[in-house]
Amino acid sequence: MAVQVVKKDGKTEPFQRQKIVNSCTSVGAPVDVAASIADEIEKAARDQMPTSEIRTMVLERLRKTRPEWAKAWEEYEKTKGKG
Repeated sequence: MAVQVVKKDGKTEPFQRQKIVNSCTSVGAPVDVAASIADEIEKAARDQMPTSEIRTMVLERLRKTRPEWAKAWEEYEKTKGKG
């Protein structure tokens, strides 16, 4: 059975690796790096994991690889009223 994640509003949805890839590439990470980060997160994901925890994990990996990618993600979230 697919791992379900819990969104901020309390709704659940299946874990979607591609969302992580898309988010990472949108802040400048090359596709191969984004895919590697998504693979790590997918392996660590557990059922009913909050998306906020996934976000933290992704940001940690972006920060380790290229701090400016994590900063770009956080800046983008500010413009969308998230974070």
